[in-house]
Amino acid sequence: MTDAAGMNNGNVLLYVSHLKKYFDISRTGFRVTGHVRAVDDVSFTLSGNETLGVVGETGCGKTTLGRLILRLLESTDGDVYFNLPRETLERIKQLEIELAQLEENHDETSKSRMKEIGKELDNLRAEYSLTKMRPSKLKKFRKDMQPVFQDPFSSLDPRQIIRDVLAEPMRLLTDMKPEQIRDRSLNLIEEVGLSEDHLYRFPHEFSGGQRQRIGIARAISIEPKLLVLDEPTSALDVSVQAQILNLLKDLQERKNLAFIFISHHLNVIRLMSDKVAVMYLGKLVELTDTEMLFNNMLHPYTEALLSAIPLPDPKVNKSRILLEGEVPNPANPPKGCYFHPRCKYAMTNCGWSPRDIVAPLQELLEPLRIGESNILPVTKEILTDETKNTVEVVFESAINQTKFEAFKNMLNEASSKANGVRFRAINGISLSSAGSSIVITMKNSDTPTLKEVRPGHFVSCLMYERGAETTGIRGSNVSPAAS
Repeated sequence: MTDAAGMNNGNVLLYVSHLKKYFDISRTGFRVTGHVRAVDDVSFTLSGNETLGVVGETGCGKTTLGRLILRLLESTDGDVYFNLPRETLERIKQLEIELAQLEENHDETSKSRMKEIGKELDNLRAEYSLTKMRPSKLKKFRKDMQPVFQDPFSSLDPRQIIRDVLAEPMRLLTDMKPEQIRDRSLNLIEEVGLSEDHLYRFPHEFSGGQRQRIGIARAISIEPKLLVLDEPTSALDVSVQAQILNLLKDLQERKNLAFIFISHHLNVIRLMSDKVAVMYLGKLVELTDTEMLFNNMLHPYTEALLSAIPLPDPKVNKSRILLEGEVPNPANPPKGCYFHPRCKYAMTNCGWSPRDIVAPLQELLEPLRIGESNILPVTKEILTDETKNTVEVVFESAINQTKFEAFKNMLNEASSKANGVRFRAINGISLSSAGSSIVITMKNSDTPTLKEVRPGHFVSCLMYERGAETTGIRGSNVSPAAS
């Protein structure tokens, strides 16, 4: 497909590379005490006339990602490359992979090569990356990317009539003359299904659907190449949603636009998107073609997400996957895979930490039950050390070897149960020198990365890493050893 941006020359419209946005946490107002990882190492490409749907639970970072791409927010790290020649894209990816490998196997001989790669990447970023551009250079790219916001009322200036709302981007970002802007405004308002007299009204005089049409007209007024649509239909009635979606598809076909379509409405995503990116806690967990995702998803989170789609036929029974627990705190995410505390396929290396085993241990060591069986002394407290990856169970009296063996047997029995993966993630158990506590050491965790497990299908899950555990993994036509 081609578009007015010159995509017929083989350029890639958008390449998002390891994009991150961490918001500072400061309880005192001065000293930073932590970070909220709103977007955490997101990468993907988008071609002209293509639609990427972005889905995920509320708070997963969808809107923040859209704002970072438009540079309405400054990124913490990473790059957004726009209108890249394909050979330049391949060169950037090659350099990024080589640099990552050198950093992993860092030694003195690789320092000079790392400097060479860093210098070449800096030159490419200065020319193509929107996140590294100065505002003066960035301005000429503003007309190529435009947003359509979720709330069609707050995104319009209530003090301006619609004629001025539509004229503002043309006046600021183009060299059009006033009479050209007037003619263009009239064409735009008719193009989105409104009439000339609507140009002389204020935003409060319109319905929600009409306001969204005006927002779309403003976005396309300067002939952009990319629209970032942030929940463009969520505030509208169902019948109006259909009208807006049909309008967007018609505009995309006629103007060869690329869309980043952010939504939590999965049926809308399926209708509008060529490919879908699934986000969880700031990370991409799955990225593939739309039909492949809906018909043969691979990530456990995607499986749960799609199971929530309601069926129109009440006679059809559909099993819904109910996720355990709450979405983790993005300021203190789990180790390893962020989804593993809620995943029914979780393995021992997915990231179990001391905090994950405290509650199950408390249940096992419930004082009344232990007192009745007289196997162990009553538990005094359970201490965790995340840095050492250990849990210390302190008892009110000393533990002899017999009771220590009984404790280990109790954990072994718990690990054999269907939900005992936390206990199977224990790497070692030892009796303290004082004899009044038992120290449990957890296994080290692995961190999944977004990998192509089959052509065009990218997944971030340890189930598809080489050497992954196979016990308890759901059936799939992709081998767990795929990479």
